[in-house]
Amino acid sequence: MKAKDIMAAIEQIAPRQLQEDYDNAGLQCGNPQREVKKVLCCLDVTEEVVKQAIDQNFEMIVSHHPLLFRGVKCISAEGDYISRCLYGALTHDIVIYAAHTNLDNAPMGVNKMMADLLGLCQQQPLAPLPLARLAGLDASFAAECGSGMIGDLPHAMSADDFVSLVKETFSSDAVRLNTDMLATRPKTIRRVALCGGSGSEFIADAERQGADAFLTGEVGYHRMFGHPDILLVEAGHFETEHKVAHLLATIIKDLGIETCVL
Repeated sequence: MKAKDIMAAIEQIAPRQLQEDYDNAGLQCGNPQREVKKVLCCLDVTEEVVKQAIDQNFEMIVSHHPLLFRGVKCISAEGDYISRCLYGALTHDIVIYAAHTNLDNAPMGVNKMMADLLGLCQQQPLAPLPLARLAGLDASFAAECGSGMIGDLPHAMSADDFVSLVKETFSSDAVRLNTDMLATRPKTIRRVALCGGSGSEFIADAERQGADAFLTGEVGYHRMFGHPDILLVEAGHFETEHKVAHLLATIIKDLGIETCVL
């Protein structure tokens, strides 16, 4: 199977038009016509990932985070880590592809994965996407697209128990909370909003939709203040998204391609 066919299969699940304006999902480097028998799936393209692909004869790397966000002025074995990753991949004919915010915003994407891991029911997108980004998509598919996710826990639980659930579910040892809410009054958690990675811009959406808690990877110091009626849980960018490599591998395995998750 060619690399372009694998890319097309991923984009059936997560169309490129769903990505945010700042993003650079899609082909990062390599030949789309490359024949592919083995794919290495990961959260981030690092030198370790490229080395494993070279050593174990993977023809393609599929990541969540793009390797390229800004212009690259030099591709060299002696450049920065992005330059070195590109050099290693190109000199060994390895294709690199990323499915980033398009996979975040897709109905069966990252936020759906997080919501399922927490056992949320009555799931729906937290924030709508601009209509222009949904143009041309199947209407039922487009209706399920959106940023973040909101849903209900099967049973209400204390804030402490919810934080413990987050830590266990996402293997997150370092969880940060907005203590102004906890200082105001104990809160029972039932309705949960979430966004993988860095999702602090959706706190207001979570509040408007009556969420008891909002979970994301990064909130930022100052944004933790001024939200006394909602529990903010910052669980780590890596921790909230690292299982996306398994999601990508599942999509690719359905094509009959050998995959490995790093």
